[in-house]
Amino acid sequence: MGKRDLEKERQIELAAIWGAEVDGENRFPRRRGLSGKRSTGASCLPVGVSVEDVDEVPSDLGSETRSEECNNAKSDIKKKKAGKDRKTNSTYRLHCFVGPGTERNDVRTVFEAYEPKVELRTSQQGSLLNKTHFAVLTFRNKAMALHAVKVLDGTNQYDRLGVRKLKLGLMLSRKEHSKIRQKLRKRMREDHERRLAEEVSEEAEFVKKFIESYVPSAG
Repeated sequence: MGKRDLEKERQIELAAIWGAEVDGENRFPRRRGLSGKRSTGASCLPVGVSVEDVDEVPSDLGSETRSEECNNAKSDIKKKKAGKDRKTNSTYRLHCFVGPGTERNDVRTVFEAYEPKVELRTSQQGSLLNKTHFAVLTFRNKAMALHAVKVLDGTNQYDRLGVRKLKLGLMLSRKEHSKIRQKLRKRMREDHERRLAEEVSEEAEFVKKFIESYVPSAG
């Protein structure tokens, strides 16, 4: 029968009770995802150093060159992701109000030269009678959308779309709409504060002139 390793058994018992992580004499539970973090960090280790040996690596061993390589790799990943986002977000969306009963083919006929993707939607405010009908137009790029606005905005499309003056506007996401409203509120607040400051300045100037005109000068 082999000799029992009492110290090893003691460490196992302490790990079961207090946790496997050791910091000096303190113990705490092993953090979740630790193995994943270690494996992720392995790509930024100096050449020839394994994950198991990381605790023994001097902190300044190739730190500058390796950190630069890691930062460059992260930067390349971000650039590629941004490029993909730009490609996927190259489409441009507009909307226009249409009359009740308008069909998608009618909208496609009006915008035939630009071949946008057409969706018909309705929005309701209050009673069922107060419905707004509109079409969402997704163009392949911004240039086509702007050209459509230049050519068709304000034209009479009563026969096809049920509106005598076509009005094209941007179709924004809720996030984009919220940002625009925040900017608008900020601008309105700044204009209001500027007008108040001008009024206070004008009143102060008026009071000053009034006092100077009615108070007799000395001598």
